Amino acid sequence: MGQIAELKTDSWSPAKNPDVMVEHYSIPAFDEQHYPVFEIAAGIKSNKYILNSNSVMISKLNPDTKRIWRPLCLSAHSVCSTEFIVYEAKKQEQRDYIYSILDSTPFLNHLCSHTTGSTNSRQRATPKSTLDFTLCLPPDSIIEDFCQIVTPMYDLIASNIVENQSLAKTRDSLLPRLMSGELDVSNIQI
Repeated sequence: MGQIAELKTDSWSPAKNPDVMVEHYSIPAFDEQHYPVFEIAAGIKSNKYILNSNSVMISKLNPDTKRIWRPLCLSAHSVCSTEFIVYEAKKQEQRDYIYSILDSTPFLNHLCSHTTGSTNSRQRATPKSTLDFTLCLPPDSIIEDFCQIVTPMYDLIASNIVENQSLAKTRDSLLPRLMSGELDVSNIQI
């Protein structure tokens, strides 16, 4: 894995940037809705890793619970919990190949077999050991062909996630007004 990806641990301090709005990828955000939380940095208590459009990540906390993220990077300040292992493809056009490897059963088995921790509820994968994951690398041209096929699919999934969030916000703002009678739609013809 280390031949095609590198670990990224560039740190970002919310204490130094308290007024900045961040796109925050956290374990709770993943578990609740697979969508980042947009919040003012002053509400964030610990340092985070910086993300960019070449990042992919996997949770190192309790790796038997699959949490793999291809961040959307919708804002200028995308950050994630240090409970994620952040990777960047050494060749940006191979990002989705890395993402697909992270999502594979053999990689997840490798991740789970390289953990530390005294209890099952607090296991953590060791980031550097993930770079030792052995894989048969095809030529770059095959990886690029693969990415040309899967990247549009992953992009469509990301677009659908963003649209679903927008629709959910619209629903959540309209439904109380409809239920209270503030909005009347009885004259709308469908």
